Amino acid sequence: MASQYNSKHSIPMIRNRLIRNIVMLSVMFFTGYAASWEPSTARAAETAAAPATVTAPTETETTYALQHMIIPGILFSENGSRFFNDLFTGNNAPFLEIVEGPLGKAYASGMKIVPEHFQEFDIVIISFPTPYPEPLCIHSALVKKGDTFRYITLESGNDTTKNGTKTFLCEWSAEHVHKNFGPRKYVTAAEFRAELISLLKQ
Repeated sequence: MASQYNSKHSIPMIRNRLIRNIVMLSVMFFTGYAASWEPSTARAAETAAAPATVTAPTETETTYALQHMIIPGILFSENGSRFFNDLFTGNNAPFLEIVEGPLGKAYASGMKIVPEHFQEFDIVIISFPTPYPEPLCIHSALVKKGDTFRYITLESGNDTTKNGTKTFLCEWSAEHVHKNFGPRKYVTAAEFRAELISLLKQ
């Protein structure tokens, strides 16, 4: 089923194998949703050193594409307002139906989508089902402040310094630049919400 959120947002190549899989994923599952690529991105994918046969994306790669590419890609596209308003008003069915295609009904139904209005901004927090190996998101927030959107994530991370790190607070920009605000020691939606509100009020 073609999605209502047809995006022309260009997603840059992160690594050759992933971009090839994402192109295939878009054609197979996200047609009309996030599969409209600008010529530069299409050329980059075509010139990547691809094997004779394309390896099907793993579940982790598919989930990564959803959380880190597809959702912000739509949010920062010409259909971002419609996408945000759908989620904010509880019209989640078009989005969840698309998610269900590659990730299954259990994953789609396990996503918790919570909108909240504040005087200065509106937010939609998405909590994703387990498991979430690094660097998948545990939660993400779509933020609307005036006419500006932001996409902030709480990503699973390894405690390499042995100081109790469980996650990293990050953000994807409209240019698909990834910003890391540093390690965090929490995982719950309530703690993510509290820091998110504090951050947005600064």
